[in-house]
Amino acid sequence: MSAFGCLVLHGFAGDVHEVLPLAMALQKQGYTVECPTLEGHGAGRLLLSQSRRSDWIDSAVEAYKRLSLRCDKIAVIGFSMGGLLALQIASRHPVHHLFTLNTPFYYWDIKQAAVNLRNDFRTHLSRYMNGMAKFPIRSMLEFRMLLAETKRLLPRVTCPYVIVQGEKDDTVQAVSACHLQKHVGSADTRLLSFPESGHLILHGPEAEDVIRHVSEILKERMK
Repeated sequence: MSAFGCLVLHGFAGDVHEVLPLAMALQKQGYTVECPTLEGHGAGRLLLSQSRRSDWIDSAVEAYKRLSLRCDKIAVIGFSMGGLLALQIASRHPVHHLFTLNTPFYYWDIKQAAVNLRNDFRTHLSRYMNGMAKFPIRSMLEFRMLLAETKRLLPRVTCPYVIVQGEKDDTVQAVSACHLQKHVGSADTRLLSFPESGHLILHGPEAEDVIRHVSEILKERMK
């Protein structure tokens, strides 16, 4: 059985491409990696609308269980909504270390979106319009209920926890990181802020730094 495995979870209405740079880096470093596509994701708006938050949780838990058959210790790493799923797992299952990347306590930073539009109106308006078009209303409601349910579970998260937040995130309010740190039950938390990163932090200007920090912390914890 491998000593250490990593479960890497993508975000709402996204796919594994969002987290692939980190998943591939960890795999190259010798970790056993599970990086599932969540139920209803990666195949268009219709399938997303037909899935529920319970399906997303089940996808993450099933991947965790597959990994637990091969690994003694598991780190769970979640990006955006994947961080909510990671917190769900950590509240109910043994997790050696938890990481969340740009995970909401509060979402949609209107002020940052306005800054983005002012700096590059055409690029960001197109991105926002495309994003809204691919989010079914029913799926958004499921996301909001998942967020509310996860907030109630935070005191039950007691494993070591690292919170990664891009300060230019327009999807998740950057203050979310402080609130997550405040409300979890863990006495071992660390907050890492990246001043030049937006929401897709693993594809942004500081992606290599994010991956390096996560890798170094995991290596430290393996000792």
